[in-house]
Amino acid sequence: MIAGTGIAAAALAVTLVRFHGNLLDLAVVALAVLLFEAQARSFRAGGAKVQFSGHAAVGVAGSFLFGYPVALVAGLAFVLGSVWRRASDLDKLVFNASMSVLMYSAAFATFSGLQEVGDHTVAFLLLAGMAGGIVCWLTNMSLIAAVVWLEQGSKPLGRGSVLGGVAHLIPYYLVYGLTGVGVVAASHEVGPIAALITFTAPIIIIQVATSRWVHEQEAHAHAVAEGFNATLISLSKAIDLRDHETEGHCRRVVEYTRLMAVRMGITGSELTRLCHGALLHDIGKIGVPDGILHKPGALTEAEWQVIRQHPELGAQMVADVEQLEHARMVITNHHERYDGSGYPRGLRGEAIPLGARIFAIADSFDAMTSTRPYRKGLGLAGARQELRRCAGSDFDPQCVEVFLSFSDEEVERVIKQREQADMDLLAALPILRS
Repeated sequence: MIAGTGIAAAALAVTLVRFHGNLLDLAVVALAVLLFEAQARSFRAGGAKVQFSGHAAVGVAGSFLFGYPVALVAGLAFVLGSVWRRASDLDKLVFNASMSVLMYSAAFATFSGLQEVGDHTVAFLLLAGMAGGIVCWLTNMSLIAAVVWLEQGSKPLGRGSVLGGVAHLIPYYLVYGLTGVGVVAASHEVGPIAALITFTAPIIIIQVATSRWVHEQEAHAHAVAEGFNATLISLSKAIDLRDHETEGHCRRVVEYTRLMAVRMGITGSELTRLCHGALLHDIGKIGVPDGILHKPGALTEAEWQVIRQHPELGAQMVADVEQLEHARMVITNHHERYDGSGYPRGLRGEAIPLGARIFAIADSFDAMTSTRPYRKGLGLAGARQELRRCAGSDFDPQCVEVFLSFSDEEVERVIKQREQADMDLLAALPILRS
């Protein structure tokens, strides 16, 4: 970090000494980039996550005006703006700063190079500006694609690739290039700073309005999520009250499911949906008659047939709730077995959805370690041994290994939970997004 700071300071010092223009011009560009980045907001549009920030418009326009020094100054200002937003990942900050310097330098090199060989007509100037914007985008996305390829092995080109996934940003960079041309043209009449402010002022207004709108949408999303979570918690309490012998069962299986899912790389909305399914897995038992559900003795075959209907009953109960569409996967399949001997459909192996395979272990482990009126629960060592024995028959062996990787302390913390699920249980999960 110290070395990086020293190199950046040295580069900035050299830039300022060798810059032949007005240092106030660089200061204005840097301030504009910093303010834009500090107010950046992310939101979803057209199925993609978009971060709206006008710093690229200022960086491209400033580089068209003042050349390479702006690229360095804008890059450093971008970092300061990110720090202002409390973006604390040092590696990401260094990468983003370097990328900013390269993309603005590439934009200027393209624009100035085309100017030197062009015929200086308005049409050619506009084309040069758009080319500078496109090269800026290509530099930005190519560097990101290279990092993804090196870290994850994902191909940077092709369907579903990084570059393909951000192609929708091209029009924005075309506009950035055209904005830069407008700033250059206007600077001959009113001066560079006045031109820059005039052309970027509308972007400032749009960004402030967008930030306010995104903040309001986030607040609304949190309110909706809280209301939805409260409904799910009420349903889970109804399940626990319906089957009072399993006190705290819903909470514990959600905790086990969440721990396993996170360890297996499941995050975001997918994690939330899986936990919703875990919470409501036994909702179908509400439709099972008391005489069967609470029968003290052994069930007849006919009664077992009734019990085995509860996964499909539960799926039907939530069928009209769009937000629980993916949770139905757990509700429907949580009694399927890896060897195909489960119910209701007798699915085998990976034909069983991964979330259901994860949950089956959470559900069974809690059943093993819970004491019932008719039997005493297994100890931790015995339950672990039973999971190993049933790996490959009842359970997915890979999921079993993940569960067994947890320490005794992690598992015992969950085993001791006897209270019903509450709002805190779901509030810790990512907000469910469409």
